[in-house]
Amino acid sequence: MTAPTMAHTGHVTRPHTGAPARTGLAHDDSFAAFARTHIARRADAAYEAEILDRLSWQRLADLGLWRIGVPEDLGGIGGTWADLAEHVADIARTGEDLGFVLSLIAHAGLVRALVEHGNDYHHRSVLPQLMNGAVGATALTEPHGGSDVARTRTLATRTPDGWSLTGKKDHITNAPVADRALILGRVPDLGRRDITLFLVNLHSPGVRRGPAEELLGLRSSPTGAIELRDVALPEPAVLGAPGEGLRTLYDIISFDRALYGLVIAAFLEPQLDKAVGFARQREAFGTPILDHQYVQGRVTDIRITIEIARATARAGIDALVAGDPEASLRCSVAKLVGSEGLVEAAQNLMRLHGHAGYMRGAQTRIVQDALGTLIAGGTSEMQRKNILNQMLASHPG
Repeated sequence: MTAPTMAHTGHVTRPHTGAPARTGLAHDDSFAAFARTHIARRADAAYEAEILDRLSWQRLADLGLWRIGVPEDLGGIGGTWADLAEHVADIARTGEDLGFVLSLIAHAGLVRALVEHGNDYHHRSVLPQLMNGAVGATALTEPHGGSDVARTRTLATRTPDGWSLTGKKDHITNAPVADRALILGRVPDLGRRDITLFLVNLHSPGVRRGPAEELLGLRSSPTGAIELRDVALPEPAVLGAPGEGLRTLYDIISFDRALYGLVIAAFLEPQLDKAVGFARQREAFGTPILDHQYVQGRVTDIRITIEIARATARAGIDALVAGDPEASLRCSVAKLVGSEGLVEAAQNLMRLHGHAGYMRGAQTRIVQDALGTLIAGGTSEMQRKNILNQMLASHPG
């Protein structure tokens, strides 16, 4: 569920196309309409059952969500990663299920990773499955080291047919339901620089998934452990080059981080509209509470959070698309301001509704989900550390 912080710069293997341009793909409202009429209707049931809405997941794949941003020669429909990000945000805006959207983010990061860093094996054997409805995960954290990926104990050894992978990952978004996972491990034979990424079929012999964790919020995004015992992998299962895992990973998780900011901005928009409508109707001391400055301050704070989160997220995603060396820093800024802003906004929404906001229901659920975003995708402390590392790398001495 959490993500690491590192001081390496991102690396993209596919050619860049220059400054990003938002294409017509970003103006198609079919995903927003589907989320409004289907995901939102099942959101409460999925939350209470603590399950991923697989019916909606498959339907989104059928509608072509995971083909956006993927080049046509790989089976996609083209566009940019900014287009995919905007559609995920559309789902967050109308779907009323933030947990479901965070599972989408985890999957989107893996789809992009395979396109940008994958080889022919990934493009032929894994990417089509992920575009067609299989669920993806990125497994980095471990029980002993948390998000300090340099301490990973998942080990890979060479075999005559490829690799054998053994280790345990913990707190992984989508793990209980995922079909494919990107696993961070190390290859001791490589020496000091040995951290490597592997694509694993989670239905393989030797893979065991733990039960879904009981979470405070984001309950429709199943999270759990993955244990691997001598899991056999083919030689080309490595994503990127052996020993280059950290460099490749840094680019992968940057997209996830920026997506958090964009999704949070979209999720908050209808919540703010509802709050303003409530404040216009609710009276105190003979006037609508929206006439009071303290209420005006709370609703404008939420609007400011939306604008800052959206702007920083788009800047980060556009930087990634363009190959900007400061993309990682900008994506961490988006995650930081988005998740911290969501927590503040959730508290403001609760306060605006008075005692009713404190009763178990829609407002308390937003608070619970908001707290979860402080952990999912990397904590604020991790984002600050990454921002500092990037700053220092740009100003050595």
